Amino acid sequence: MTQIINEIISTVLQILVFTLIPFIFFLLRKDKNLNFFRYIGLYKPTTKSLIYVVFVSLIFLIAAIGITFIDNSIKEVLFSPHTVTGKLRLMGLNATSVTILLIIALFKTSFAEEILFRGFIAKRLISKFGFNIGNVAQSAVFGVLHLLLFSLLIKTTFTALTFILIFSSLAGWIIGFIKDKYANGSIIPGWVAHGLGNTLSYFIIAFIL
Repeated sequence: MTQIINEIISTVLQILVFTLIPFIFFLLRKDKNLNFFRYIGLYKPTTKSLIYVVFVSLIFLIAAIGITFIDNSIKEVLFSPHTVTGKLRLMGLNATSVTILLIIALFKTSFAEEILFRGFIAKRLISKFGFNIGNVAQSAVFGVLHLLLFSLLIKTTFTALTFILIFSSLAGWIIGFIKDKYANGSIIPGWVAHGLGNTLSYFIIAFIL
């Protein structure tokens, strides 16, 4: 129970930190009629966008699991005790580990990251530079930060780090594309895609592979 409580506290703190930056800019905005949820894109999306992101998340899941059978260095990264999947793997399959998995997959990573990256960074960059440049820029930032995180936590091969960079950047670009083109700017489809992909991949890597 202590592990779950600690994870909940950590998750709430991460969401607050990731929300703080857009909130500061929200307070400084010119359009005072816009509420904060609308500002970050936390509102109802289109049904079509939800269908698209579920399909996309499953495609990325297949790619992520498939690559672990092709390159052992990537599997070593995913099994490392410094990663989420590695820690869950050490805990074994039980109620506590599954609860922690859901907290991390649905809120700590996906929700917090969608608020910051698609709800704030992507919106600001697209507003300033247009969709094509802005969406590429936010996806590159998303990919590079994931690359830096893994490179700091784990000593691994160039191949594994390259995969992490390309995989994260491409996922960020596609989520940004669906958000702007099909979801009327809502970050909820991205949250669904991110959360579903993380939940399934974490479970498969931690408890099945």
